[in-house]
Amino acid sequence: MNIIILTLVSLVLLLSFSRSSVLACTLLGASSETTTDGNVYIGSTSDNNFLMGPRKPVVLTIPKDGYKFIHTPCLTLTEEGTLVNDGSDRGMNEKGFSWTRSWVVPKEVEDPDKMKAEDWFIKMGSNVANVDEAIEFVKSNPKGVGCQGNYIFADADNNIAVVEVSYFKVTVVEKYKNKEKGLIARANRWESKDMKALDDSNDKNKMYFKSSSHRYETAMDLLNKYDGKIDVSVLKNILANKATTSFSKEEHGFGINNYGRVGGTVSAEIYDPVNRIFWYTYGWTDDSDLEIDEKIYGKNINSWKGQWIPFDLNKMEKEGYYTNWDGGLTNLGIEYLMNLNNKY
Repeated sequence: MNIIILTLVSLVLLLSFSRSSVLACTLLGASSETTTDGNVYIGSTSDNNFLMGPRKPVVLTIPKDGYKFIHTPCLTLTEEGTLVNDGSDRGMNEKGFSWTRSWVVPKEVEDPDKMKAEDWFIKMGSNVANVDEAIEFVKSNPKGVGCQGNYIFADADNNIAVVEVSYFKVTVVEKYKNKEKGLIARANRWESKDMKALDDSNDKNKMYFKSSSHRYETAMDLLNKYDGKIDVSVLKNILANKATTSFSKEEHGFGINNYGRVGGTVSAEIYDPVNRIFWYTYGWTDDSDLEIDEKIYGKNINSWKGQWIPFDLNKMEKEGYYTNWDGGLTNLGIEYLMNLNNKY
């Protein structure tokens, strides 16, 4: 009986990872002492399978209790043509608390008391006000597939941290307060000594693990190059970094702005927690005029080519989707965009 139970558990985990592990992202973080205006910033790419996703439309949620928050649910396309929500691993709430995450596979079984990732992130977005509360949240809330990985947290008081999270272990690797100097990056592996022993990404997420070291090191090199000069425009430039041609034939490319043959960048985000602005672009983050085959690159055919929209939480009062899975603006998104001024 125990053997049968273990086999079933293994099968469930395999099925979960086969749908959700098509995730590879590069994360950036800059503390207040490295930026031009003294505010913290986060940036990230969302790299996934071009055809299945997940793709991440922009949504505003206004809970009955808690903080309103903007987030991007990971919506995976099934063979039946439906979309499955694997959780909102990017977001910012009205308090300025912001989060982004990259996928890492632990050598652990999920916590049996876990919540669905979709509910877990909604709980975090509506209840957490700052970095310290976020660290306590990931420690105290049971975690399953979709909640593990690398996190960068930031808040409106200019706190920022990189936190490595398995199902049962949480390691705060770096944490910087206001007026402290720190630059951080992450991709699809754990970097800390404490967590490396738990990292099973080389076996369970091989396609994306393969490029993770290169993307991490490239991100750190670029952040250090712009140390003291970082702002939104610099982060846009870093997130548009492409790999050299020697990596062009990989299933998942080696650039931060990723042109893999199977998976790559499907959207990207920049967070300004102090001003409550969530910048978003769909598809690739540069303006390359490529011949796009939709049979290979899916809805990246609708790439915004490096055009970003600043979603300002101070000006968003209507709940719902502002963009859709295909990269278009919804009626809410069109109304919002028409009301923007030249401030940005």
